Amino acid sequence: MSFDPVPVFDPEAVTAEWVGYALGQEDQCIDCELEAIGTGQVGANYRAHLTWSDDEGPATVVIKFASRDSQSRSAGIQMGTYEREAEFYRVFAPNIDVAVPYAYFVNFVQGTADVVIVMEDLAPRRQGDQLGGCTSDDATLALSQAARLHSSFWGKSELSELEWVSRRTPEQVEQTIALMDLLQPAFVDRYRCELTAEAVDLSNRFALNASPWFSGLPSPVSLTHGDFRLDNLMFADPGTSILPRLVVVDWQTITHSHGAHDVAYFVGSAFEPDLRRLHEEKLVSGYFDELGNMEGQPPLTFDEFWDAYRRFSWSGFVMVMLASMIVGQTDRGDEMFVTMANRYASQVADLGAVEFLNESK
Repeated sequence: MSFDPVPVFDPEAVTAEWVGYALGQEDQCIDCELEAIGTGQVGANYRAHLTWSDDEGPATVVIKFASRDSQSRSAGIQMGTYEREAEFYRVFAPNIDVAVPYAYFVNFVQGTADVVIVMEDLAPRRQGDQLGGCTSDDATLALSQAARLHSSFWGKSELSELEWVSRRTPEQVEQTIALMDLLQPAFVDRYRCELTAEAVDLSNRFALNASPWFSGLPSPVSLTHGDFRLDNLMFADPGTSILPRLVVVDWQTITHSHGAHDVAYFVGSAFEPDLRRLHEEKLVSGYFDELGNMEGQPPLTFDEFWDAYRRFSWSGFVMVMLASMIVGQTDRGDEMFVTMANRYASQVADLGAVEFLNESK
């Protein structure tokens, strides 16, 4: 007898019968226990421990829902993050040469926070540590995946036809600047005691001069992750036989943008300033070399890419100022946002990226 389930968009509604349906093994899953995992602000992840009547199914899967925090859910709906991730797993994930989780099941109701994605469990890989940072070897692994993503879509015109992919239209830029005007003072007020003087100063400068930065963002463009940082990467421990060594998760912010967006965003947040200065140019040039060896390589020189990298060093700082104010507040989230803001401020200053706020439209 076929199982015709009621849609499930809440962890409390998950049953063994529904999991069996989602994995295409009806009537075989006989027990399911959920365990909350991860550090997501807009999404909520659970590891499902499963028992099968025929022992043929996976022992665990990960089930991702919208956050249970009402403020974060509202932000996810307004920003389109739930729709983007659902569509990414439906449209892009099966066809790209990037290490992403295998999705068994995706369901989403447009315009709502009703979303569920059942995917493979990446354990024993470990989540990257946004606060602790990473080694240069881990960063090289990460940027290799970024190069694979960007080379697959660089200059592809069909990206502009997908309404659910975030893009830099004049209307969206205007909305972002208006949101910045509203939220930046609150960001500084909330975190002033933990922010460096440099971060406070640069935050104020950007709020007053956002239009020139947005109007000068470069092309060509590709599909970028949009939130490419350590918390959204899963690493296998060195010396193990687990492949791939790194898997990229959390595809809620995919964006039609320049590849330098992801690269600057990642490098700026992954290291304390002294370590970033030590490894930065080598990491960026390594990414660029790998990108150039792939099919679909962009027609630009390293100097052109480096200039774009410098400009996009602001991208992470902008994200922190906005995201910290529109998602639910947590202790870990506060520490993460402050740490990232201070690291990005240092990166912007070191790269002389303030010059990009002074250009005429």
